[in-house]
Amino acid sequence: MSSQVEVERKYNLRKGQDLPGLTGIATEGPVSEFALEATYYDAPDYRLTRAWQVIRRRVGGSDEGWHLKLPGSAPDERIELHAPLAQRRLPRAFRQRVSDTLDAAPVIPVAVLRTRRREQQLCAADGTVLAVTCTDQVRASVGGQEQEWWEAEVELVGGDAALLDRVEAVLARAGIHRAEAASKIARALDRALAATENDDESARAAVLAYLAEQVGVLQNREVAVLADEPDAVHRSRVATRRLRSVLRTYTGVFGTGTTKQLRAELRWHAEELGAPRDAEVLREKLLAALDELPDGGRELVAARIETALVAAHADAHRNLVESMGTDRYERLQLDLEQLLAAPRLDRMADEPARVVLRPMFDQAVARVRELDAHASARPGDLTRWHEVRKAAKRARYGAELLVPVLGEGAEIRRARWEAVTEALGAMQDAVVAQRTIGDLAWHAVADGLPRLPFDDLRHAQDRVLRESLDRGRAALAVALEN
Repeated sequence: MSSQVEVERKYNLRKGQDLPGLTGIATEGPVSEFALEATYYDAPDYRLTRAWQVIRRRVGGSDEGWHLKLPGSAPDERIELHAPLAQRRLPRAFRQRVSDTLDAAPVIPVAVLRTRRREQQLCAADGTVLAVTCTDQVRASVGGQEQEWWEAEVELVGGDAALLDRVEAVLARAGIHRAEAASKIARALDRALAATENDDESARAAVLAYLAEQVGVLQNREVAVLADEPDAVHRSRVATRRLRSVLRTYTGVFGTGTTKQLRAELRWHAEELGAPRDAEVLREKLLAALDELPDGGRELVAARIETALVAAHADAHRNLVESMGTDRYERLQLDLEQLLAAPRLDRMADEPARVVLRPMFDQAVARVRELDAHASARPGDLTRWHEVRKAAKRARYGAELLVPVLGEGAEIRRARWEAVTEALGAMQDAVVAQRTIGDLAWHAVADGLPRLPFDDLRHAQDRVLRESLDRGRAALAVALEN
């Protein structure tokens, strides 16, 4: 990544208007013409543009690639960072550079600008390039709406501010004055930036706002996940589950079949995230459970747990990092950007959220009720309760999305479903723990070590399993009351 300080001024032009001759200021070089196409990126609320920060990926011209523009120390000055065009996704270094502005918001394509540019150098007598002038015909596409305008730029190369002032004086005499917008994207987003409070109560707005929050978590935590920083994998895994769950529960908001493949890819990524997280959680739970057992052989068991699960976590995290370097992962992230930037929606998406979404949530609850009856017919079959847990998670996240729409009632439902999933989650953790303890015990006995401490730990997990299942069933009865 490279950087430079850019000093330029922008001017409004009438349709087809050219700049006046500037031979009295500098020697004018030959005119070059070329086409530019730039995709601009911002958060859904345009917080970067509001902060005079611009991210674009531009094809064409002498400096095609990724550009990040930041305010400089003077009014006409901008700091410009460059990254190679070959990257299809926003460079991670760019996101980190504007992290204070973005916070956890996602970055998505918000506009495409196509520009026909006429460029000319202004040179000193010895051939030194002092500045470059550009006249641009700009066509902007924002949310399906098109607009067109003409503008000019004068950018310093080897000259100084006095040169800009002399050029501006000539332009002013020709009736050409400074542009009000600080950048092309600010002009393109003028109507969106003028909007104040968002009072959109549609199903589209509710669902996309929730999805945007989760995509923001994935983008914001990406570097931390790669570095295996505390809680990063967990937060990303939960966000991935929320995305997949809501896309399934509220699939009716989207066009028929439009989210099926995306849900499959989110499942893949969740599994990659889950392996290191599961090893981490299992290690913590088993070591904590050891503290409640008799001292005999406890250190031996702890050492076996530590060795096995630390290694399992390290292997799983390596696999995760490898998966995040694949084309498949890149496609997933690009698809999530498009989900927010250009969603394929059903007509019902424009209807009020409280009317459209509640029946879809009720269907998710009905599915839990059906699976609960199935599991209750054979309460000792833990695989059936695991299916109940997964369906309850969909109800939990579905209620979570409805909180801004329906208020306190949805929050009560969300809390009830959270109680269900937490209890049944503890049950499933105990199932996995018992399986792991069995594997550790087998290897320990093969090495000539006593089995008893492992049996004690397994029996303790059996108690956790039964108690968690009882709590889960009780919480489920409450959640299914209405």
